[in-house]
Amino acid sequence: MAKNGYREAFLEALEDIYGPYSFESALFGSTNYSKISAELCYSNSHFTKLISGGATDAMYKRALKNTARIKNLHELKAQVSAFTESKSKRSFKPLILILAAALLALMFSKFIQNNKNDVPSTNLDGHPLDMYFNLNDAHYYKSPYLSEEQVHEYCPGSAYEGRWELVDQYIIPIPYKIPGIYYVGKSADIRLKCKKTAQNDKGSELIGFENITNEIWFDKSMTPISPDYFNKATNSFTEKFENLDLENDANFVRIANVYSCFYDEISITKDSIYRRGEPCGRFANAENENILQQYNLDLNHIIEYVIGSMTFAKCEPIKNEYCDPNDLLNGESVLEFPCKCSIKTENLGLGGSYPYTKSIKLYEQNYQSNLLCGCD
Repeated sequence: MAKNGYREAFLEALEDIYGPYSFESALFGSTNYSKISAELCYSNSHFTKLISGGATDAMYKRALKNTARIKNLHELKAQVSAFTESKSKRSFKPLILILAAALLALMFSKFIQNNKNDVPSTNLDGHPLDMYFNLNDAHYYKSPYLSEEQVHEYCPGSAYEGRWELVDQYIIPIPYKIPGIYYVGKSADIRLKCKKTAQNDKGSELIGFENITNEIWFDKSMTPISPDYFNKATNSFTEKFENLDLENDANFVRIANVYSCFYDEISITKDSIYRRGEPCGRFANAENENILQQYNLDLNHIIEYVIGSMTFAKCEPIKNEYCDPNDLLNGESVLEFPCKCSIKTENLGLGGSYPYTKSIKLYEQNYQSNLLCGCD
């Protein structure tokens, strides 16, 4: 099911429980977002992401499970209420009502516990700055994006403000005491905003905040990186490497999920776009502990001393394809930066940095109306 399909299914499930959806008044029937998000045990920002279509497939799948539980709870409440009303008109055994109420309480407690399991307190599925970048129901809210009165003053950077996402995943080999460790860039949820304290022309500099999900994979065959996957003469990956399908190759197993916070600085000129960045922190959750033990893999060492010494953000400037910022389009515009990854300790004995491509696509532009600045 496509992401939009998941969103539609989620909206339909909410309408089934609470009533028709009114976008203008932010209501389902007579129930507002805050009450529904509380009943689903979601934060307001998490619920807003689900409503707007900005959630991941995994978030929608969990939400659909949760709405099914909520529907069951509502139906059970209705049955208990009807039972109570019918029995109130004649004599009944209080024990029956007590048992019904106990059953309802038990189901509700299970729902709460399941939701706590589904949505970790670290909120890994959502951008940690959602509550600041996405309009929420807080009484006072100040967006970090430019206002309508400022966008022309900070053009063309104002056109780049909004949410961007990683287009394609990338794979980077990791030096370790045995071959076969790979770092995979899976997704990046990025917020770009104009830098109001820009040293150069207004609108020429942006800052970005990335919420990145990576994975670490291990090749049980421990195939050396060269010559199968890397050509020393050209300092480039081979076609065999480019065609690796880790998830469907029996030799490869995921040993960790890695979550990173990244800070970007992007500069825009008439001809070029420059990107610089650095990690702010990362942590990992181990997977397949039996593989870690069997091959004596020290995940903590890999994270702290190997990946921790990687320098990702050495990217080449790219041609500015959007000299007229009005050419930027939601869901279509892509910035494709050729980057190189080097590791301080060593580089698998290959003597050079590893090329990879960081491609990001504009997903949700903050200001979509016409801007007055252009190439001239």
